[in-house]
Amino acid sequence: MIADLAAWLDMSVSTWVGCALTLALGAFVQRATGFGLAVVGAPLLLMIEPRLVPVVLVLFGFTVSLMMVRHYRHEVRLGALTMALVGRLPGNALGIWLLIAAPMVVLEKLIAAIVLFAVFVTLCRVRLPVNRLSLFGAGVFSGIFGTVAAIGGPPMVLLMHGFAPDRLRGNLAAFFIITSMLTLATLALAGQVGSWHLGVAATLLPGVLLGNALADAVAHRIDRQWLQAASLALCTLAAVGLLL
Repeated sequence: MIADLAAWLDMSVSTWVGCALTLALGAFVQRATGFGLAVVGAPLLLMIEPRLVPVVLVLFGFTVSLMMVRHYRHEVRLGALTMALVGRLPGNALGIWLLIAAPMVVLEKLIAAIVLFAVFVTLCRVRLPVNRLSLFGAGVFSGIFGTVAAIGGPPMVLLMHGFAPDRLRGNLAAFFIITSMLTLATLALAGQVGSWHLGVAATLLPGVLLGNALADAVAHRIDRQWLQAASLALCTLAAVGLLL
């Protein structure tokens, strides 16, 4: 039965297990810190099974954001992010052009650079002015990064450093719900979403749910700064590996 499933998924059992563990870890980090599913998942999945990037990561980013927004819905103020949502439209268009036109070796380098940018944004508390222009620009870059690598969070986090932690998590989750649907629609229109992606995602969903549930149960007992430092170190090593 396991061999039949592996044949249907067109991947080995060890590859599937590696993908499931990667997504569980990413879901755990995102639930505990606010974002991280794609930052952790993209570089590792590119090494294990590149066909999952970005479609399956976008699907699960949407799933985890739905679970997160329930906890922080009272903090959501999406009206302040309207211009960023507008910026996602041209950003998605540029991202899908890159995804289709660029060879895989270029995409790997680009995704590695996006991951390293995400690490930089997390570590360096750079304060930028928050206005209509900066929100639109962040939305454009979020669209490019989100479509190519499912990592649309860092440009927004760069502008939202001043938010309280719960407000940051709530607004990012709500932003990701909307933008994930936009990105999935863009990918589908470009012929990048197939029944294979949906089938694989269905088999990997328990890993994501397990990672999220585990974070709910134990994340409050783990030092958040230690968890973030460990996940960022893993992301950095994986990104550097893609660049070499």
